[in-house]
Amino acid sequence: MRFLLPLLLAWSLPASAQSSVQEFELSGSAAFLGETCIRLTPDEPWLTGSAWYKDPIDLSQAFEMQLDIVLGEKDVNGADGIVFVFHPTKQTGYRGEGMGFAGLVPSLGIEFDTYQNTHLLDPAVDHLAAMRHGRSFHGDGVPPVGLGNLEDGERHKLRIVWSPGANTLDIHLDGELKASYPGTVVRQTFEGTPMVYWGMTAGTGRLSNTQDVCIEKLLLGALPEPHPGRG
Repeated sequence: MRFLLPLLLAWSLPASAQSSVQEFELSGSAAFLGETCIRLTPDEPWLTGSAWYKDPIDLSQAFEMQLDIVLGEKDVNGADGIVFVFHPTKQTGYRGEGMGFAGLVPSLGIEFDTYQNTHLLDPAVDHLAAMRHGRSFHGDGVPPVGLGNLEDGERHKLRIVWSPGANTLDIHLDGELKASYPGTVVRQTFEGTPMVYWGMTAGTGRLSNTQDVCIEKLLLGALPEPHPGRG
């Protein structure tokens, strides 16, 4: 498996796509911040928090998620990051470098990792990676994508687009397509079972940061497929 970088055409978003954090179930240190945001972890050590969408989604159909992520303000002394997880049940994995994702099998995780764990082959900068089956190690053939410093206290706009027809899971950050995960997700990761839950997990360890997710729009269900070749 490897990351590809196609350009896709976005479709228009209906007003009914607006979502509320009340559609999520929280666990661990996670807490609601108003009608649109969830704090997965406060700036305290050794915590794990998760927020799971209450209903399963169908991976045989296209979806689009528009969110904002805030990964704290501490750069050198901040940790550990947020993972967007697809999993058959609503569970939370290990804290620290596991970011609430480690140990979840079967699963697909899109991580935004803000701390370099050299034994996991993390790059020196904050990075994005797609990982399977609760493994945080980067030696499995899917290289991480460096993102610079995300621990700046700012909202970073995240857009996740699943296109089963094009067979891609595309990750956009701050208006740029950063990576595209080959879409053998259902067949290889979930053994052909399309109904899974999706959620957001985060963890802190010896070092910590405030880590938030704000829900902008969720389009889950039968959507028109995007067309390749246009941005």
